[in-house]
Amino acid sequence: MKITEHVEHLLRQGRKPKELIDLGFPKRVVTRVRRRLREEKAMPRLITRQAKTEMVPLREATAVQCGLKSLETRVNQLESQVDILEAVMAGLYDMDERLDGTPALGLKHHFKCDCGASGLVALHIQCTKCGKETWWGWFPKE
Repeated sequence: MKITEHVEHLLRQGRKPKELIDLGFPKRVVTRVRRRLREEKAMPRLITRQAKTEMVPLREATAVQCGLKSLETRVNQLESQVDILEAVMAGLYDMDERLDGTPALGLKHHFKCDCGASGLVALHIQCTKCGKETWWGWFPKE
């Protein structure tokens, strides 16, 4: 079940949007689903008011319905793409957290020596199992 479907189900049960956000659902998803439910709720009232005041020719109504159907299909596609992007972003945040503790992260791009060399840096590293020492880094081309 998609996140949007979970949120919609919980909102229809009477849960408050703030409660869903506190449970960990993305605020953007909760807001979007809540707005869509409100629009769906208001839509029948608008249609019945229009039906009372004017008669819409069958061809125009069919064209409008086709347009709405294609728009609805596109919105559903976009929602699924947003869900995918949110999952990717969660993965990126996780990766960023894991890389945050890396001691030499970005050293090649940020290191500048007094001699004018930029990005030419190496670290003295040692195997913590056998004790073998070596250098790791970026050296000048000879």
